[in-house]
Amino acid sequence: MSVTIRPANREDAPALAAIELFTAPEFATFLLDGLFEGRSVGATLASIYAREGTDSWQWSWIAEDGDVVGAAGAYPTTLVQPSTDTGEAAARLAYFAPIQAAMPKDSFHISRLGVLEPYRRQGVARSLVQAMTEAAGEHGETRVTLFVWEDNAAARAFYETLGFAEAARVSLPPHPRAMRHGTTVLLEKPL
Repeated sequence: MSVTIRPANREDAPALAAIELFTAPEFATFLLDGLFEGRSVGATLASIYAREGTDSWQWSWIAEDGDVVGAAGAYPTTLVQPSTDTGEAAARLAYFAPIQAAMPKDSFHISRLGVLEPYRRQGVARSLVQAMTEAAGEHGETRVTLFVWEDNAAARAFYETLGFAEAARVSLPPHPRAMRHGTTVLLEKPL
């Protein structure tokens, strides 16, 4: 395997969406499924990643081995603006208010990381995290944060090997739309 890591570009938006939906569909499905009649979660997510802003191609990285095999996204939390969504979108976002409240306002936050099989446990995720950590340093950030499910022992162990430590815990109650609920752990790494 000859995997390379690079910053994403606008044309990568469909691949960013596909990697997220293959590896960790919980958040996108909760927020976007059925929100726009006649549009799939993947199509809606790809259009979000194709625009400019914090949760877009501009703050994303791609892992390639001929094809896209992994993707990640992170951004300075100082760039996050209050949501202007209303109606159903606002109601869905409100479920994640405890996570938003726990997120430090002065960190570089890893919002997504996904690697396809058989590229897992081959150093691809580590390389993506390294690229995001380097970007954080270039932007003058002093720490990197992310959330991981409490019961995801493999992911927690992986992040601990990279120097992340627990900073807070947030509980999400059961919800009819939620594919997952329970405790998520905020991990933090000083730079």
